[in-house]
Amino acid sequence: MLVAAVPAVLATQAEAAPAGMLYVVQGVPGQSVDVQVDGKVVARGVAAAKVVGPFSVPAGQRRITAVADGKTLVDRQVAVGAGSNQDVVIHRPAAPTGTPVITSYPNKLSAVPKDKAALRVAHTAAVGPADIRVNGKVLFANVANGESLDVVVPAGTYTVEIVPAGASGPVILGPAELTVKAGYLTRVFAVGEPNSKTMNVAIGTVWLPKSGSGKPGVVDTGTGGQAAALMQQQPSSLPLVALALLAGCALLVTVRKAVRR
Repeated sequence: MLVAAVPAVLATQAEAAPAGMLYVVQGVPGQSVDVQVDGKVVARGVAAAKVVGPFSVPAGQRRITAVADGKTLVDRQVAVGAGSNQDVVIHRPAAPTGTPVITSYPNKLSAVPKDKAALRVAHTAAVGPADIRVNGKVLFANVANGESLDVVVPAGTYTVEIVPAGASGPVILGPAELTVKAGYLTRVFAVGEPNSKTMNVAIGTVWLPKSGSGKPGVVDTGTGGQAAALMQQQPSSLPLVALALLAGCALLVTVRKAVRR
């Protein structure tokens, strides 16, 4: 449940300084988490694979805290740029018993051609490097925890699955048919852990402006774009980094390591 009064307080603070926008992804399986920004609760009881926000916060170093059952799971600072838009993911490292970490991913809200879609896929599940397949073919190999793929793809539906790196099985998640909508940035976060059967994805979409060009613009993974688009949260029970497999059909692909705290 979101805490209605707190975002307003954060927004008031932001009036005195340039603001950035934060979305928080709860990627710790089996936990119901309260999320704090600079010591103020902005969301309560956030279940795994849920996305909350956006929260307007002053630019600068912001402290993100996740608390479950009165115990602090993680407490880290995140850099927020003026006019930036980013996802902050609370998740476990590759080791399922590892202490939760926070990884941030800037969102680039650039225009895409009218028949194309932007896609961000982030591996934030408690599992080692994985291969991502489309129609049985490995299109991206050895994707590690904390890494992400940024692509521009034709809008449509794709069949995807994920397997351990260098192996044909067992399938960790999928196969699943996933649809990517034209004119949107779709952000997909793999969360959970295979052995406990908690693998899942959190999905959110942001509307993007349209360009008249038939060619995709560059996907810039350096800094976040302007926070002008409306977030449409679409949590999903569909399996995994699956959408990363769409990268095989991408017109442009960027692979990067996000900032971990």
